[in-house]
Amino acid sequence: MGFHCRHIFSSSSVLWWIKAAAGLGPGGVGSTAYAKCSRSIATSSILATVNTQTRRRAAALLEVLGVYLAGTVLENKIEQLLVHWRLISTTNPFDLMTDHATNAELLVASRQLLLALILMYSSYFLLILPINWWYRRRGRAAYGLTRAGRSWKALILAGLATAVLTQWPVLIHTLVDAIHPLGAMAPWRQAFFNMSWRRWQFWLLAGVMSYAVVPVVEELIFRGYYQRRLAEDWGDGPAIIGTACFFTFAHTQYLIANAYNISMIASLLCLALGLGVVFAWTRSLIPSMIAHAIINVPMTPLWQGALLVVFAIGGFFAWRGGLAVVRQVFAKTNVAACAALAVAQTLYVIEAHRINAMTQVAIGMLAVALGLEGSIAERTGASGCFNIACNRVI
Repeated sequence: MGFHCRHIFSSSSVLWWIKAAAGLGPGGVGSTAYAKCSRSIATSSILATVNTQTRRRAAALLEVLGVYLAGTVLENKIEQLLVHWRLISTTNPFDLMTDHATNAELLVASRQLLLALILMYSSYFLLILPINWWYRRRGRAAYGLTRAGRSWKALILAGLATAVLTQWPVLIHTLVDAIHPLGAMAPWRQAFFNMSWRRWQFWLLAGVMSYAVVPVVEELIFRGYYQRRLAEDWGDGPAIIGTACFFTFAHTQYLIANAYNISMIASLLCLALGLGVVFAWTRSLIPSMIAHAIINVPMTPLWQGALLVVFAIGGFFAWRGGLAVVRQVFAKTNVAACAALAVAQTLYVIEAHRINAMTQVAIGMLAVALGLEGSIAERTGASGCFNIACNRVI
């Protein structure tokens, strides 16, 4: 008997009556062929699902890597226009940061640094927002810009607990460096610590580059976009690990081989993991912004020591809850996926600014990611309709 899968899907519900009359139902002559056809359909469906998952993961990773450098290309183009129109200056604000910087120089540095940060992160989101809206209609909740159904008290406590549990390595590192210098740091960073702190101009500059503006924009891009975008197709665990590496090594001022920077990288990684976990758990950026801001406040060794004692006391009460959250977030994590994202994102962010051709590669990555997303949308739509039709017939 010539019996093919396509015959099953070419008729209406009357097929049931035909099968019963012809002995094609359970126990009938054609039952074996029908069963084989069903298994074939199931196998094809599974393979299609696996293929789609791989394509989605590739699209997510390529999109994140592409945006990281394509955003800087867009930033440079916008900056050239603004300079041409004489709306901004080409002076590097970090060049104004010296051991004996005047109040006027600090004010100019604060203004220029604020404009640079606005230009940088707005360039990123000029790419991110339309892309995310195009294929998944992402709103502000997806970026963590809501309370995600939690109270302000709960979010603030989550932020404080994150600070207590993840920032002690940074404090220990800075205290040890104050007692016994571990090595050279970037010149502008050294000047920041050497200049006088007893003036409001210093704290204005610190607010822009450290504890007020930077925590907001960095959390918005790293957790609100990079981590969330990867988590959509890789899961929370791999996204947290990969983004933590991305965040850590994106701080290029610490990519100087000495004891100070190596220990700082390790401390930053611990902090980044905590920020990623609390965002995955709460789905709000408020706790990670709070924790990020706390560690970025400039402090003398005396205040750092006092804060470390407070953190030790707080950690005694918070570690059980923190451990439970970590277990919940990483409950079904694929270790291989974590390793893959960690290696890929670390190598990419380190080499991104060392190889001239990487910007062109990044633009190509972004184009491929958009192509994959477009093809996935078409395939999903077609296969979705096909599966619904099959279910209705069978």
